[in-house]
This record gives sequence, structure tokens and C-alpha cells, in this order.
Amino acid sequence: MVIKAVSKERIDKALLEFDRKFRSKSEWQGWEKNLAHRYAVHAGGELYPAKKIVSLATGIAVGEFSGGRPTNSYLEKRGFTIVELPHGEGEPVLQFTPGAVYDRKTEINGPFGGSLQSGIAASATHPVIFLFTGDSGEQYGYADDWDNGAYLYTGEGQRGPMTLIRGNRAIAEHAEDGRALHLFKSLGKGKGNAYVGEFSCADMFERTQPDVSGQDRTAIVFRLVPVGISGEIADEEQYEDEADLSESLAAARLAALAACKPSSDDLGQSAPRKIYQRSRKVAHYVLMRAEGECESCEKPAPFMKKDGTPYLEPHHVNRLSDGGLDHPRYVGAVCPSCHREIHSGVHGALVNQRLKQRLEAIEG
Repeated sequence: MVIKAVSKERIDKALLEFDRKFRSKSEWQGWEKNLAHRYAVHAGGELYPAKKIVSLATGIAVGEFSGGRPTNSYLEKRGFTIVELPHGEGEPVLQFTPGAVYDRKTEINGPFGGSLQSGIAASATHPVIFLFTGDSGEQYGYADDWDNGAYLYTGEGQRGPMTLIRGNRAIAEHAEDGRALHLFKSLGKGKGNAYVGEFSCADMFERTQPDVSGQDRTAIVFRLVPVGISGEIADEEQYEDEADLSESLAAARLAALAACKPSSDDLGQSAPRKIYQRSRKVAHYVLMRAEGECESCEKPAPFMKKDGTPYLEPHHVNRLSDGGLDHPRYVGAVCPSCHREIHSGVHGALVNQRLKQRLEAIEG
């Protein structure tokens, strides 16, 4: 969305409004140290959150326009000073809000890596692959869309048959590589990118469609499933037969690894169901691997479940919340105490990093 023009005086009033209504509120205490805020307006010896000030001045919700360069430029043109907040050595947090609009250079690929031009931008510095879709794709012979609970995302390659290399291979093997898939919808030049959500790749298939020159070619299409949807299927199928889960540790591991491999098999099965079955097999193996002992603190499970098995919880070490990256190398079986500490404790990041190193040693 283009930010509507307002006067410098209106922005001055927004600064006063922030001081009067928001600065003392608990949710704005210490906002300058929050890694979600990278830039601030410096006025009258005080710092103000740039996007919030523009929102107050224009009446446009903060989730409807890009921060970073577009917002900074808007304010600078009206005579305001913009400063980058000193976050020291702290790493920016890989966290986006569905529906919110982000600037690719300053809020996506800038801080987290990956090409600024490619539709598939795999980061070399963070465990993430950024995917971009938009109406402009139609001019290159493809259009992404939803189908039966999955998002059909066309791979990269403008001319000739697509092959499973570079960005296409990165998507297919994202679970094996421990990389999250974050999808954005491009809103047009200078308008930013709306965050759609995090996805898992269920499988892929080929279809014939024109390339940029109008010639028919073989294209690769990925079936992507929103993270968290497998939990809904689990609720519906809580009494599903467990007979397909292996009883030996070696067989369970092979089944879990096989479920994570990219494939084009059984496209008649819904993509969400495939992700759910993958999660079941990975969790089954991981819990067997732990042998009743938390893989973080190495203490016995706190209690036994009604079926006689020790109670531990699967935790995904490459995610802020659980779900999504299902692969034995990135999922640990932890006790509820360690799980809560990882997500909410002051030393949670350190505990998670130690668990990640242990899983790497176990799975190789």
C-alpha cells in the first residue's frame, strides 16, 4: 500500500500522541531493544518507533505498509531524522506476522540473507528459504494458487524445462536441510511484500505450461502446506490405527527419514495428510530414540502415559514454535520443563542451541 501524504505538522502531532498515549504503556516499555524495531525517529532528544508514528499520522495500520526504506524515506522527505537502533551483537529474530507488509531489502533479505531478486531466495546465514509469489508471475507463464488445502508454488526457471537444481532443489530438500519456508506475496514495485505464512513442502509434481516466450515446457510445482495444519488433522484422526508405525528403533528411523524425502509419489493423497503422516513417523522415532530420557537435561521423563510409555514432547530446534520442520536431525524429545524453558526462559536460546548440537551428534 502506498502511504498517503500528510504534512510535517501532522507527524509532529503523532509524536506528541505517542508520548501521551503509548510511551508509558507496558507493551511499549523498552521497545528500542526489541529486534523487531530496527529504525527510529530521533526528535527532541527522544526516540520514536518509525512505523508506529507513520501509522498514527496517516491512520493506516502498521501491518498494511512496509517498514524500513519506504517508511524511512517517507519521514526523511518531511524533514525528520531517522536512526538505526543499536542492537549490539543480537541476532534479528526470524519472525513475521501474517498479513503484515515487509520491505524486502531492509526487513527480509537484508537482515536474513538470500537473493534480493530471485523468487526463491535461500539464505546462506539463516535456516530459511524465502519464497515470493505475485501477479507478475503470470507474465512468465505461471500462476500460484491454493488447491485442496495446499498452496501450489511454481518452481524457478523462465525458459525451457525446469530441473531440480538451485532454488527448486532447496525447496524439495528443506526438511532434510532444516530450513523453514516463509512465503510472501509481492504487492508490486515499491509496495512491499505481504507475509502469507510458514509452509512445509509435502511433495512436488510436473505439469506442462508455457515459459516466458510462450513455448510449452515441463514445470515443477510444489505442494506447500501451512505449518500447523497437521495438528488439525491429528485432532480429527486421534484414533487412527497405529499399526503402520515401526516397533524397532532402526525401522522407525528408516521410516522417518523416508517420509522426509522429496517425492512425487501418491499425489492422490492430500498434501496436508502427507505432512501429518510425516510428523507422526518422525515423532514416533524421536520418542523411541530418547528411550524415556529428556534429550535436553538427560533426566527421566516426569511420568508415564496411560499406555505405559514415558511422557516427552517433540521440540523443533530450528523454529520459534513447534510444527513444520519434521526431520529427526531437527526434532528432539524433551521434558515439559525443558520445553517451557526453551520457549519462555531467559536462557532458552542457549538450552535450544545445546539440544541442537546434541541432535547433530546423534543423527550426524
